[in-house]
Amino acid sequence: MWQFVALAGAAFSAYGQQQAGKAAAQQGRLQQAMYEQERRQNEIETMQRHNDRMAAYDSARASNLAWFAFSGRDPSDRSVKAFLNKQREVAYTDVARSDAQGFVEGQQLAFQGQMARFGGETKRRAYQIQAITTLASGLHDYGSVKTT
Repeated sequence: MWQFVALAGAAFSAYGQQQAGKAAAQQGRLQQAMYEQERRQNEIETMQRHNDRMAAYDSARASNLAWFAFSGRDPSDRSVKAFLNKQREVAYTDVARSDAQGFVEGQQLAFQGQMARFGGETKRRAYQIQAITTLASGLHDYGSVKTT
């Protein structure tokens, strides 16, 4: 009689380990989805920073051209051109730096998502191995108790 209780206990334990493995895999997938959502949000923020900086550049350029016109400076003057070119260079450098930073952050988030999923799958496999080991041990114990 007790051998059946021990066998049932092993089966329930193995079932619990199997369910824990499924939960770990699900948690890994959910974490990956969270990182993917964060990556998309980062992509949107990067585009917004890009657009905001370009709008600021366009506004500053228009204001500077208006100021130069008001002060009677010719926009084709070398010093005016040099000033406007430097302003453009700074703006485009800022945008390129921001875009590169956004790309790197997006890649990091994608990698973290992949690692979360991999971690969940690894835990699932470990729980499966534990479940099989528990069943094998329970069957072995059942056979040992039954023959004695």
